[in-house]
Amino acid sequence: MLVGNRRVIIVPILIAVIAVMVACGGPAATPPPAATNTPVPATDTPVPPAATAAPTPEPKSSPTLAATASAMPAAAADTPTPEPAMPTPEPAAAGRESVFTLGEGSVARYKVEEVLAGTGFKVATGETSAVSGQVVFDAAGDVVADGSRIAVQAATLRTDSDRRDGYVRNRTLETDTYPEVVFVPTGIGWQTPPAGELRGVQEFSISGDLTVKDRTRPVTWDATAEFGADGAATGQASVEFTFEDFDMDKPRVAVVVSVEDTIRLELDFAGTIAPR
Repeated sequence: MLVGNRRVIIVPILIAVIAVMVACGGPAATPPPAATNTPVPATDTPVPPAATAAPTPEPKSSPTLAATASAMPAAAADTPTPEPAMPTPEPAAAGRESVFTLGEGSVARYKVEEVLAGTGFKVATGETSAVSGQVVFDAAGDVVADGSRIAVQAATLRTDSDRRDGYVRNRTLETDTYPEVVFVPTGIGWQTPPAGELRGVQEFSISGDLTVKDRTRPVTWDATAEFGADGAATGQASVEFTFEDFDMDKPRVAVVVSVEDTIRLELDFAGTIAPR
């Protein structure tokens, strides 16, 4: 029964071998593929989510940048800054006193009609640029006598005849004693009252006291002036009176046959008007 004994011996050996293999984990074999629903082990590389699957997280602001941004002014595009308005020139006599001051280019002159021997009729004209002064206006545009004064240096008046000039200085005006012919304005009358600020050409009369030598008489000048936007004013004023009005002698020289009684006094004025 040898064969039977071998079978008895082989069976226990096989059982022992199988037991050893089981204890050691068995032979290396390729594991079956994992099921599709088996979770991915933690040690494997994670699969990134799809771009559309979750919103992109907002970046966290830096405290320093936030503080800086809060300290910066709003952008100019958010709140436009209005351009500054251009200043409007103030009227010369709007709500305050103003002063017209004679400047360069002003000329005073006198005109007298006379008849000369061998020449006939002539208008003797003597003039000077030695004229100065100012006229003060109140807020309503009326003349303020206090501070208003225009003076002509009488000794500087010149005509085309030295002989005539000598007689006028020494006998007619007595310039050594009375060096100035003075006009003090006291009132003004507009032919067409200006509406608001003075602009363009205006006609008016200006009244006041004229002093020649030691005589003072009220007179009224007729005037025309052109007023500019910058306060400049130019024009001419004139008045007439007689030699007798101021107790003056008519010029008497060899070539003069006769002299008319009327004297015309003119003032070409140029200056500026400014608030006082």
